[in-house]
Amino acid sequence: MVLITAAALLAPLLVRPLTRLLRLPGATGMLVRANTAASLRRTAAVAAPVLITVALAGSVLGSAMTVSQSKAAEAREHTRADLVVTGEDLRGLAARPVPGATLSASASTAVFVREEGTALIRSQARAVDDARTLAAVERLPVVAGDLRDLDDRSIVVNEEWEQHTVGATVRMWLGDGRPVSLRIAAVLAVGTGNNGAYVTAANAPTAPVDRIDVRLAPGADRAAVTAALRGTGGTVRSTDQWLAATHPRTSPQTRLGLIVVLGIALVYTALALANTLLMAGSVRSAELNALRLAGATRPQVLGVVAGETLFAVGLGAVLGMAVTAVNLAGLGAALATLSAPVTVTVQWPVVGATAGACAVVAVAAAMAPKAVRHG
Repeated sequence: MVLITAAALLAPLLVRPLTRLLRLPGATGMLVRANTAASLRRTAAVAAPVLITVALAGSVLGSAMTVSQSKAAEAREHTRADLVVTGEDLRGLAARPVPGATLSASASTAVFVREEGTALIRSQARAVDDARTLAAVERLPVVAGDLRDLDDRSIVVNEEWEQHTVGATVRMWLGDGRPVSLRIAAVLAVGTGNNGAYVTAANAPTAPVDRIDVRLAPGADRAAVTAALRGTGGTVRSTDQWLAATHPRTSPQTRLGLIVVLGIALVYTALALANTLLMAGSVRSAELNALRLAGATRPQVLGVVAGETLFAVGLGAVLGMAVTAVNLAGLGAALATLSAPVTVTVQWPVVGATAGACAVVAVAAAMAPKAVRHG
């Protein structure tokens, strides 16, 4: 928002250089460019609200979708599994070997740690049966230590923890409330926030196994393994199907809320454009009459007015997209520093519809005084 506001305030300074860079064909194009450069206040007054609205549409929706896509890409990168079995309690399946497959069972739990002396922080965690099997099935972003060193007296944390030095001992409370002191065996990158802690099943004895990641051995019969897993009552899906059903995404409610906010901004932009152009049109009679006296036809005069308006709207849209690019580039850089995959997404249909709506309102408001006067 600070960047969008700053760019809108600097619009009068940015309009002139952009106008000089653009060349429009024909006599009408020359007049449009000259009038735009000569009337910087009017041009900036049209471009600024368009800039704000386009930048909001691109930045707000783009940021939400970029984070969601990056989370989904991160989830795909962190697994080597071919199949995923989910259910309420899969402990029986986890204890039964399946020929041709490696099974890594885990349960959802939590750990609590006191940081900065007073704050009790809750961290999501997965309780696993065997660390070596986990390392074979998952591709976790380990930045220090070794995932295979996880045992009943240790824990895997991420860099977001206040204490994240391999070998250090951290006092904490397990999900069932037991106080323990565990040694840090490995440290994961922060990522987009999904890299939680890992403990062994002994440190979460009451947590039911709710997920089993399955990696097929070379040459294993996928259909036979799938059939064997389905006979246990769990839901068996391919990794892609499981990720599609569970990976983070922007919810419809969030998208609707963002679109409502953009709709309100668009209404205010329409009012600002109509007010500016209607007032400007009422004082341009002498200028437009001079064009008629110089030999311009009425369609040509209207073409100049429409061209100036579209030119100003276009400048605002270009500046808005530039602000969006800077915003999303900053977000991408932030994700990269967290060792998360960067998947920048721009909602082009929404951005295009926003710019188009601004253009329609602006041209209608600019042409209205001329249509009435010559009607």
